[in-house]
Order: sequence, then C-alpha cells, then structure tokens
Amino acid sequence: MAVRTNLVCESEFPHMAQFSSLSPIPGFSSWLQGLLSQHRKEGRGADLLSEQEWREVEQAIDSNPGTQATDSLRKLIATGEWTRSEKLCHALEPVLMRLCAWYLYGEKRRGLALNPVANFHLQNGATMWRINWRADTSPRGVANSCGIMVNYRYFLNETSTNRALYLQNKVVAASEQVLGLVSQFQKNSKL
Repeated sequence: MAVRTNLVCESEFPHMAQFSSLSPIPGFSSWLQGLLSQHRKEGRGADLLSEQEWREVEQAIDSNPGTQATDSLRKLIATGEWTRSEKLCHALEPVLMRLCAWYLYGEKRRGLALNPVANFHLQNGATMWRINWRADTSPRGVANSCGIMVNYRYFLNETSTNRALYLQNKVVAASEQVLGLVSQFQKNSKL
C-alpha cells in the first residue's frame, strides 16, 4: 500500500515531496477512561498527573469536598462537560495532550501502535508530526478523542525507511513536538 501510494503521489504530483493528513484518534477517550479506572482501583490516581496539575484540575472542577478528583475527571471526560469551561480546558490541555501523545506513541499491541489509525499511517511510512488540541470539538470528536487530532506527515523520500523501521524494529518516527509530549508523560506520570 505505501509503495503504491508513493508512486501515485509522485506520478500525479511530481513536484510534491511531502504531504500531511489530519487524522482522528479513535479509542483515546476509552483508553483514558480505562486508565483512570485502573489507577483509581489500585489507589494510584495521583500517579497520572503532577500534584500541581491535580490542584489545578480540582480548582477548575470545583467539586464537592470529599469527591475524588479521579472520579470527577472520569465523569467529565465521559460526558464531555469539560469542553464547556475555558477554565477546565486550560487545566486539562497539558494533561490530555501528554496522555494522548503517550497513547499514540507508547501504547502498543504486539509491538505496534495500539491506535488503529496511527498503526495504519506508521505502516505506510508516515512521521507522527503534530498533536492538535481541540481540533475536533464535535460531539463525536470529544467522545472519541477528547477533541484532539493528529497530523501524520509523509516525507516521500523517507517513507520506505520509516516503514521498514516501524515494521521490523517497532520504531515510531515522530517530530520534536510529539517526542516532547512523550518525554513530559514519562517525567510526570508514574506508569
């Protein structure tokens, strides 16, 4: 498929050396809900966010005293209510972007990306290029991916190498923005 796509692009657009897609991230919200549930059951809810982030989320949620922030966060993500509050959007942006980057880059099944759309693009030699906050605020976009979308960039002279590295060595080609978010995840989350 990748070779055919490259040949079609090269023949139809001979001056084009790169192109991008803006793709959905189906399954991110479900994965996140499962992660929050698992951490709550294990008494490790605080491991996903820094202390400062939890304080900011708790202040933005303005929940009843005694309500666990993890439960409140799970409910907000499940209902999408957080999208109606600029205060909550601001508090959740760094958290959700970091968790989404990890979901796309670090969560694997048999060594390949857990997310089917990411796996498709990476198998075709794309670079995971940019994660976009609030790129799809439709009800479906919020329900599937907390409104986040991702760009995959195809550098036509690199797709064969990227594809081989991904399929043979499980190496994900990613931009500095994505790797920076993954690094933040590894630093701030204790998984």
